[in-house]
Amino acid sequence: MGSAVTRLGRIVVVPLVVGLLAACGDGSTPAVTPSAASAPATGTPSSAAPPSAASLSIDQAIARFVAERYGPDVRYVGRCAVVEPGARGVCALPKATVDGGEVYGIGAPFSEIDAFLLLDDDAGGWRVVDSYVPDYPLGASPSGPVPAWFAEVD
Repeated sequence: MGSAVTRLGRIVVVPLVVGLLAACGDGSTPAVTPSAASAPATGTPSSAAPPSAASLSIDQAIARFVAERYGPDVRYVGRCAVVEPGARGVCALPKATVDGGEVYGIGAPFSEIDAFLLLDDDAGGWRVVDSYVPDYPLGASPSGPVPAWFAEVD
């Protein structure tokens, strides 16, 4: 049980640190619509070396972000909607489309979202361009700046 608590603690603490270090957006008001990318992923992303940026899918971009930010002990296990009970790692849930990019919430499977990622698709494929970790309980005011792209995410 202690190992599970320690692992969950890392999954919760690391996104908080990432959020504090992440950029806060450009201050413009984004256009937000429900996500069109809510189709479940087929299969679990490989734990092998991530592919080149030229061919990254959304799931591959999230897997790369998780590997870079969380380290080797935490892996991306796929979309939260299709992850198996008992999966250990971080899953992703599509939340919104913002200015042509996609916003995904990430966190431990069958738990609350710990952080939000803004992904953008360009000529090089999908990539995480910003991340945000809310540091306040529901209904309270944030203690720091909130990125503009997050303003209307549910």
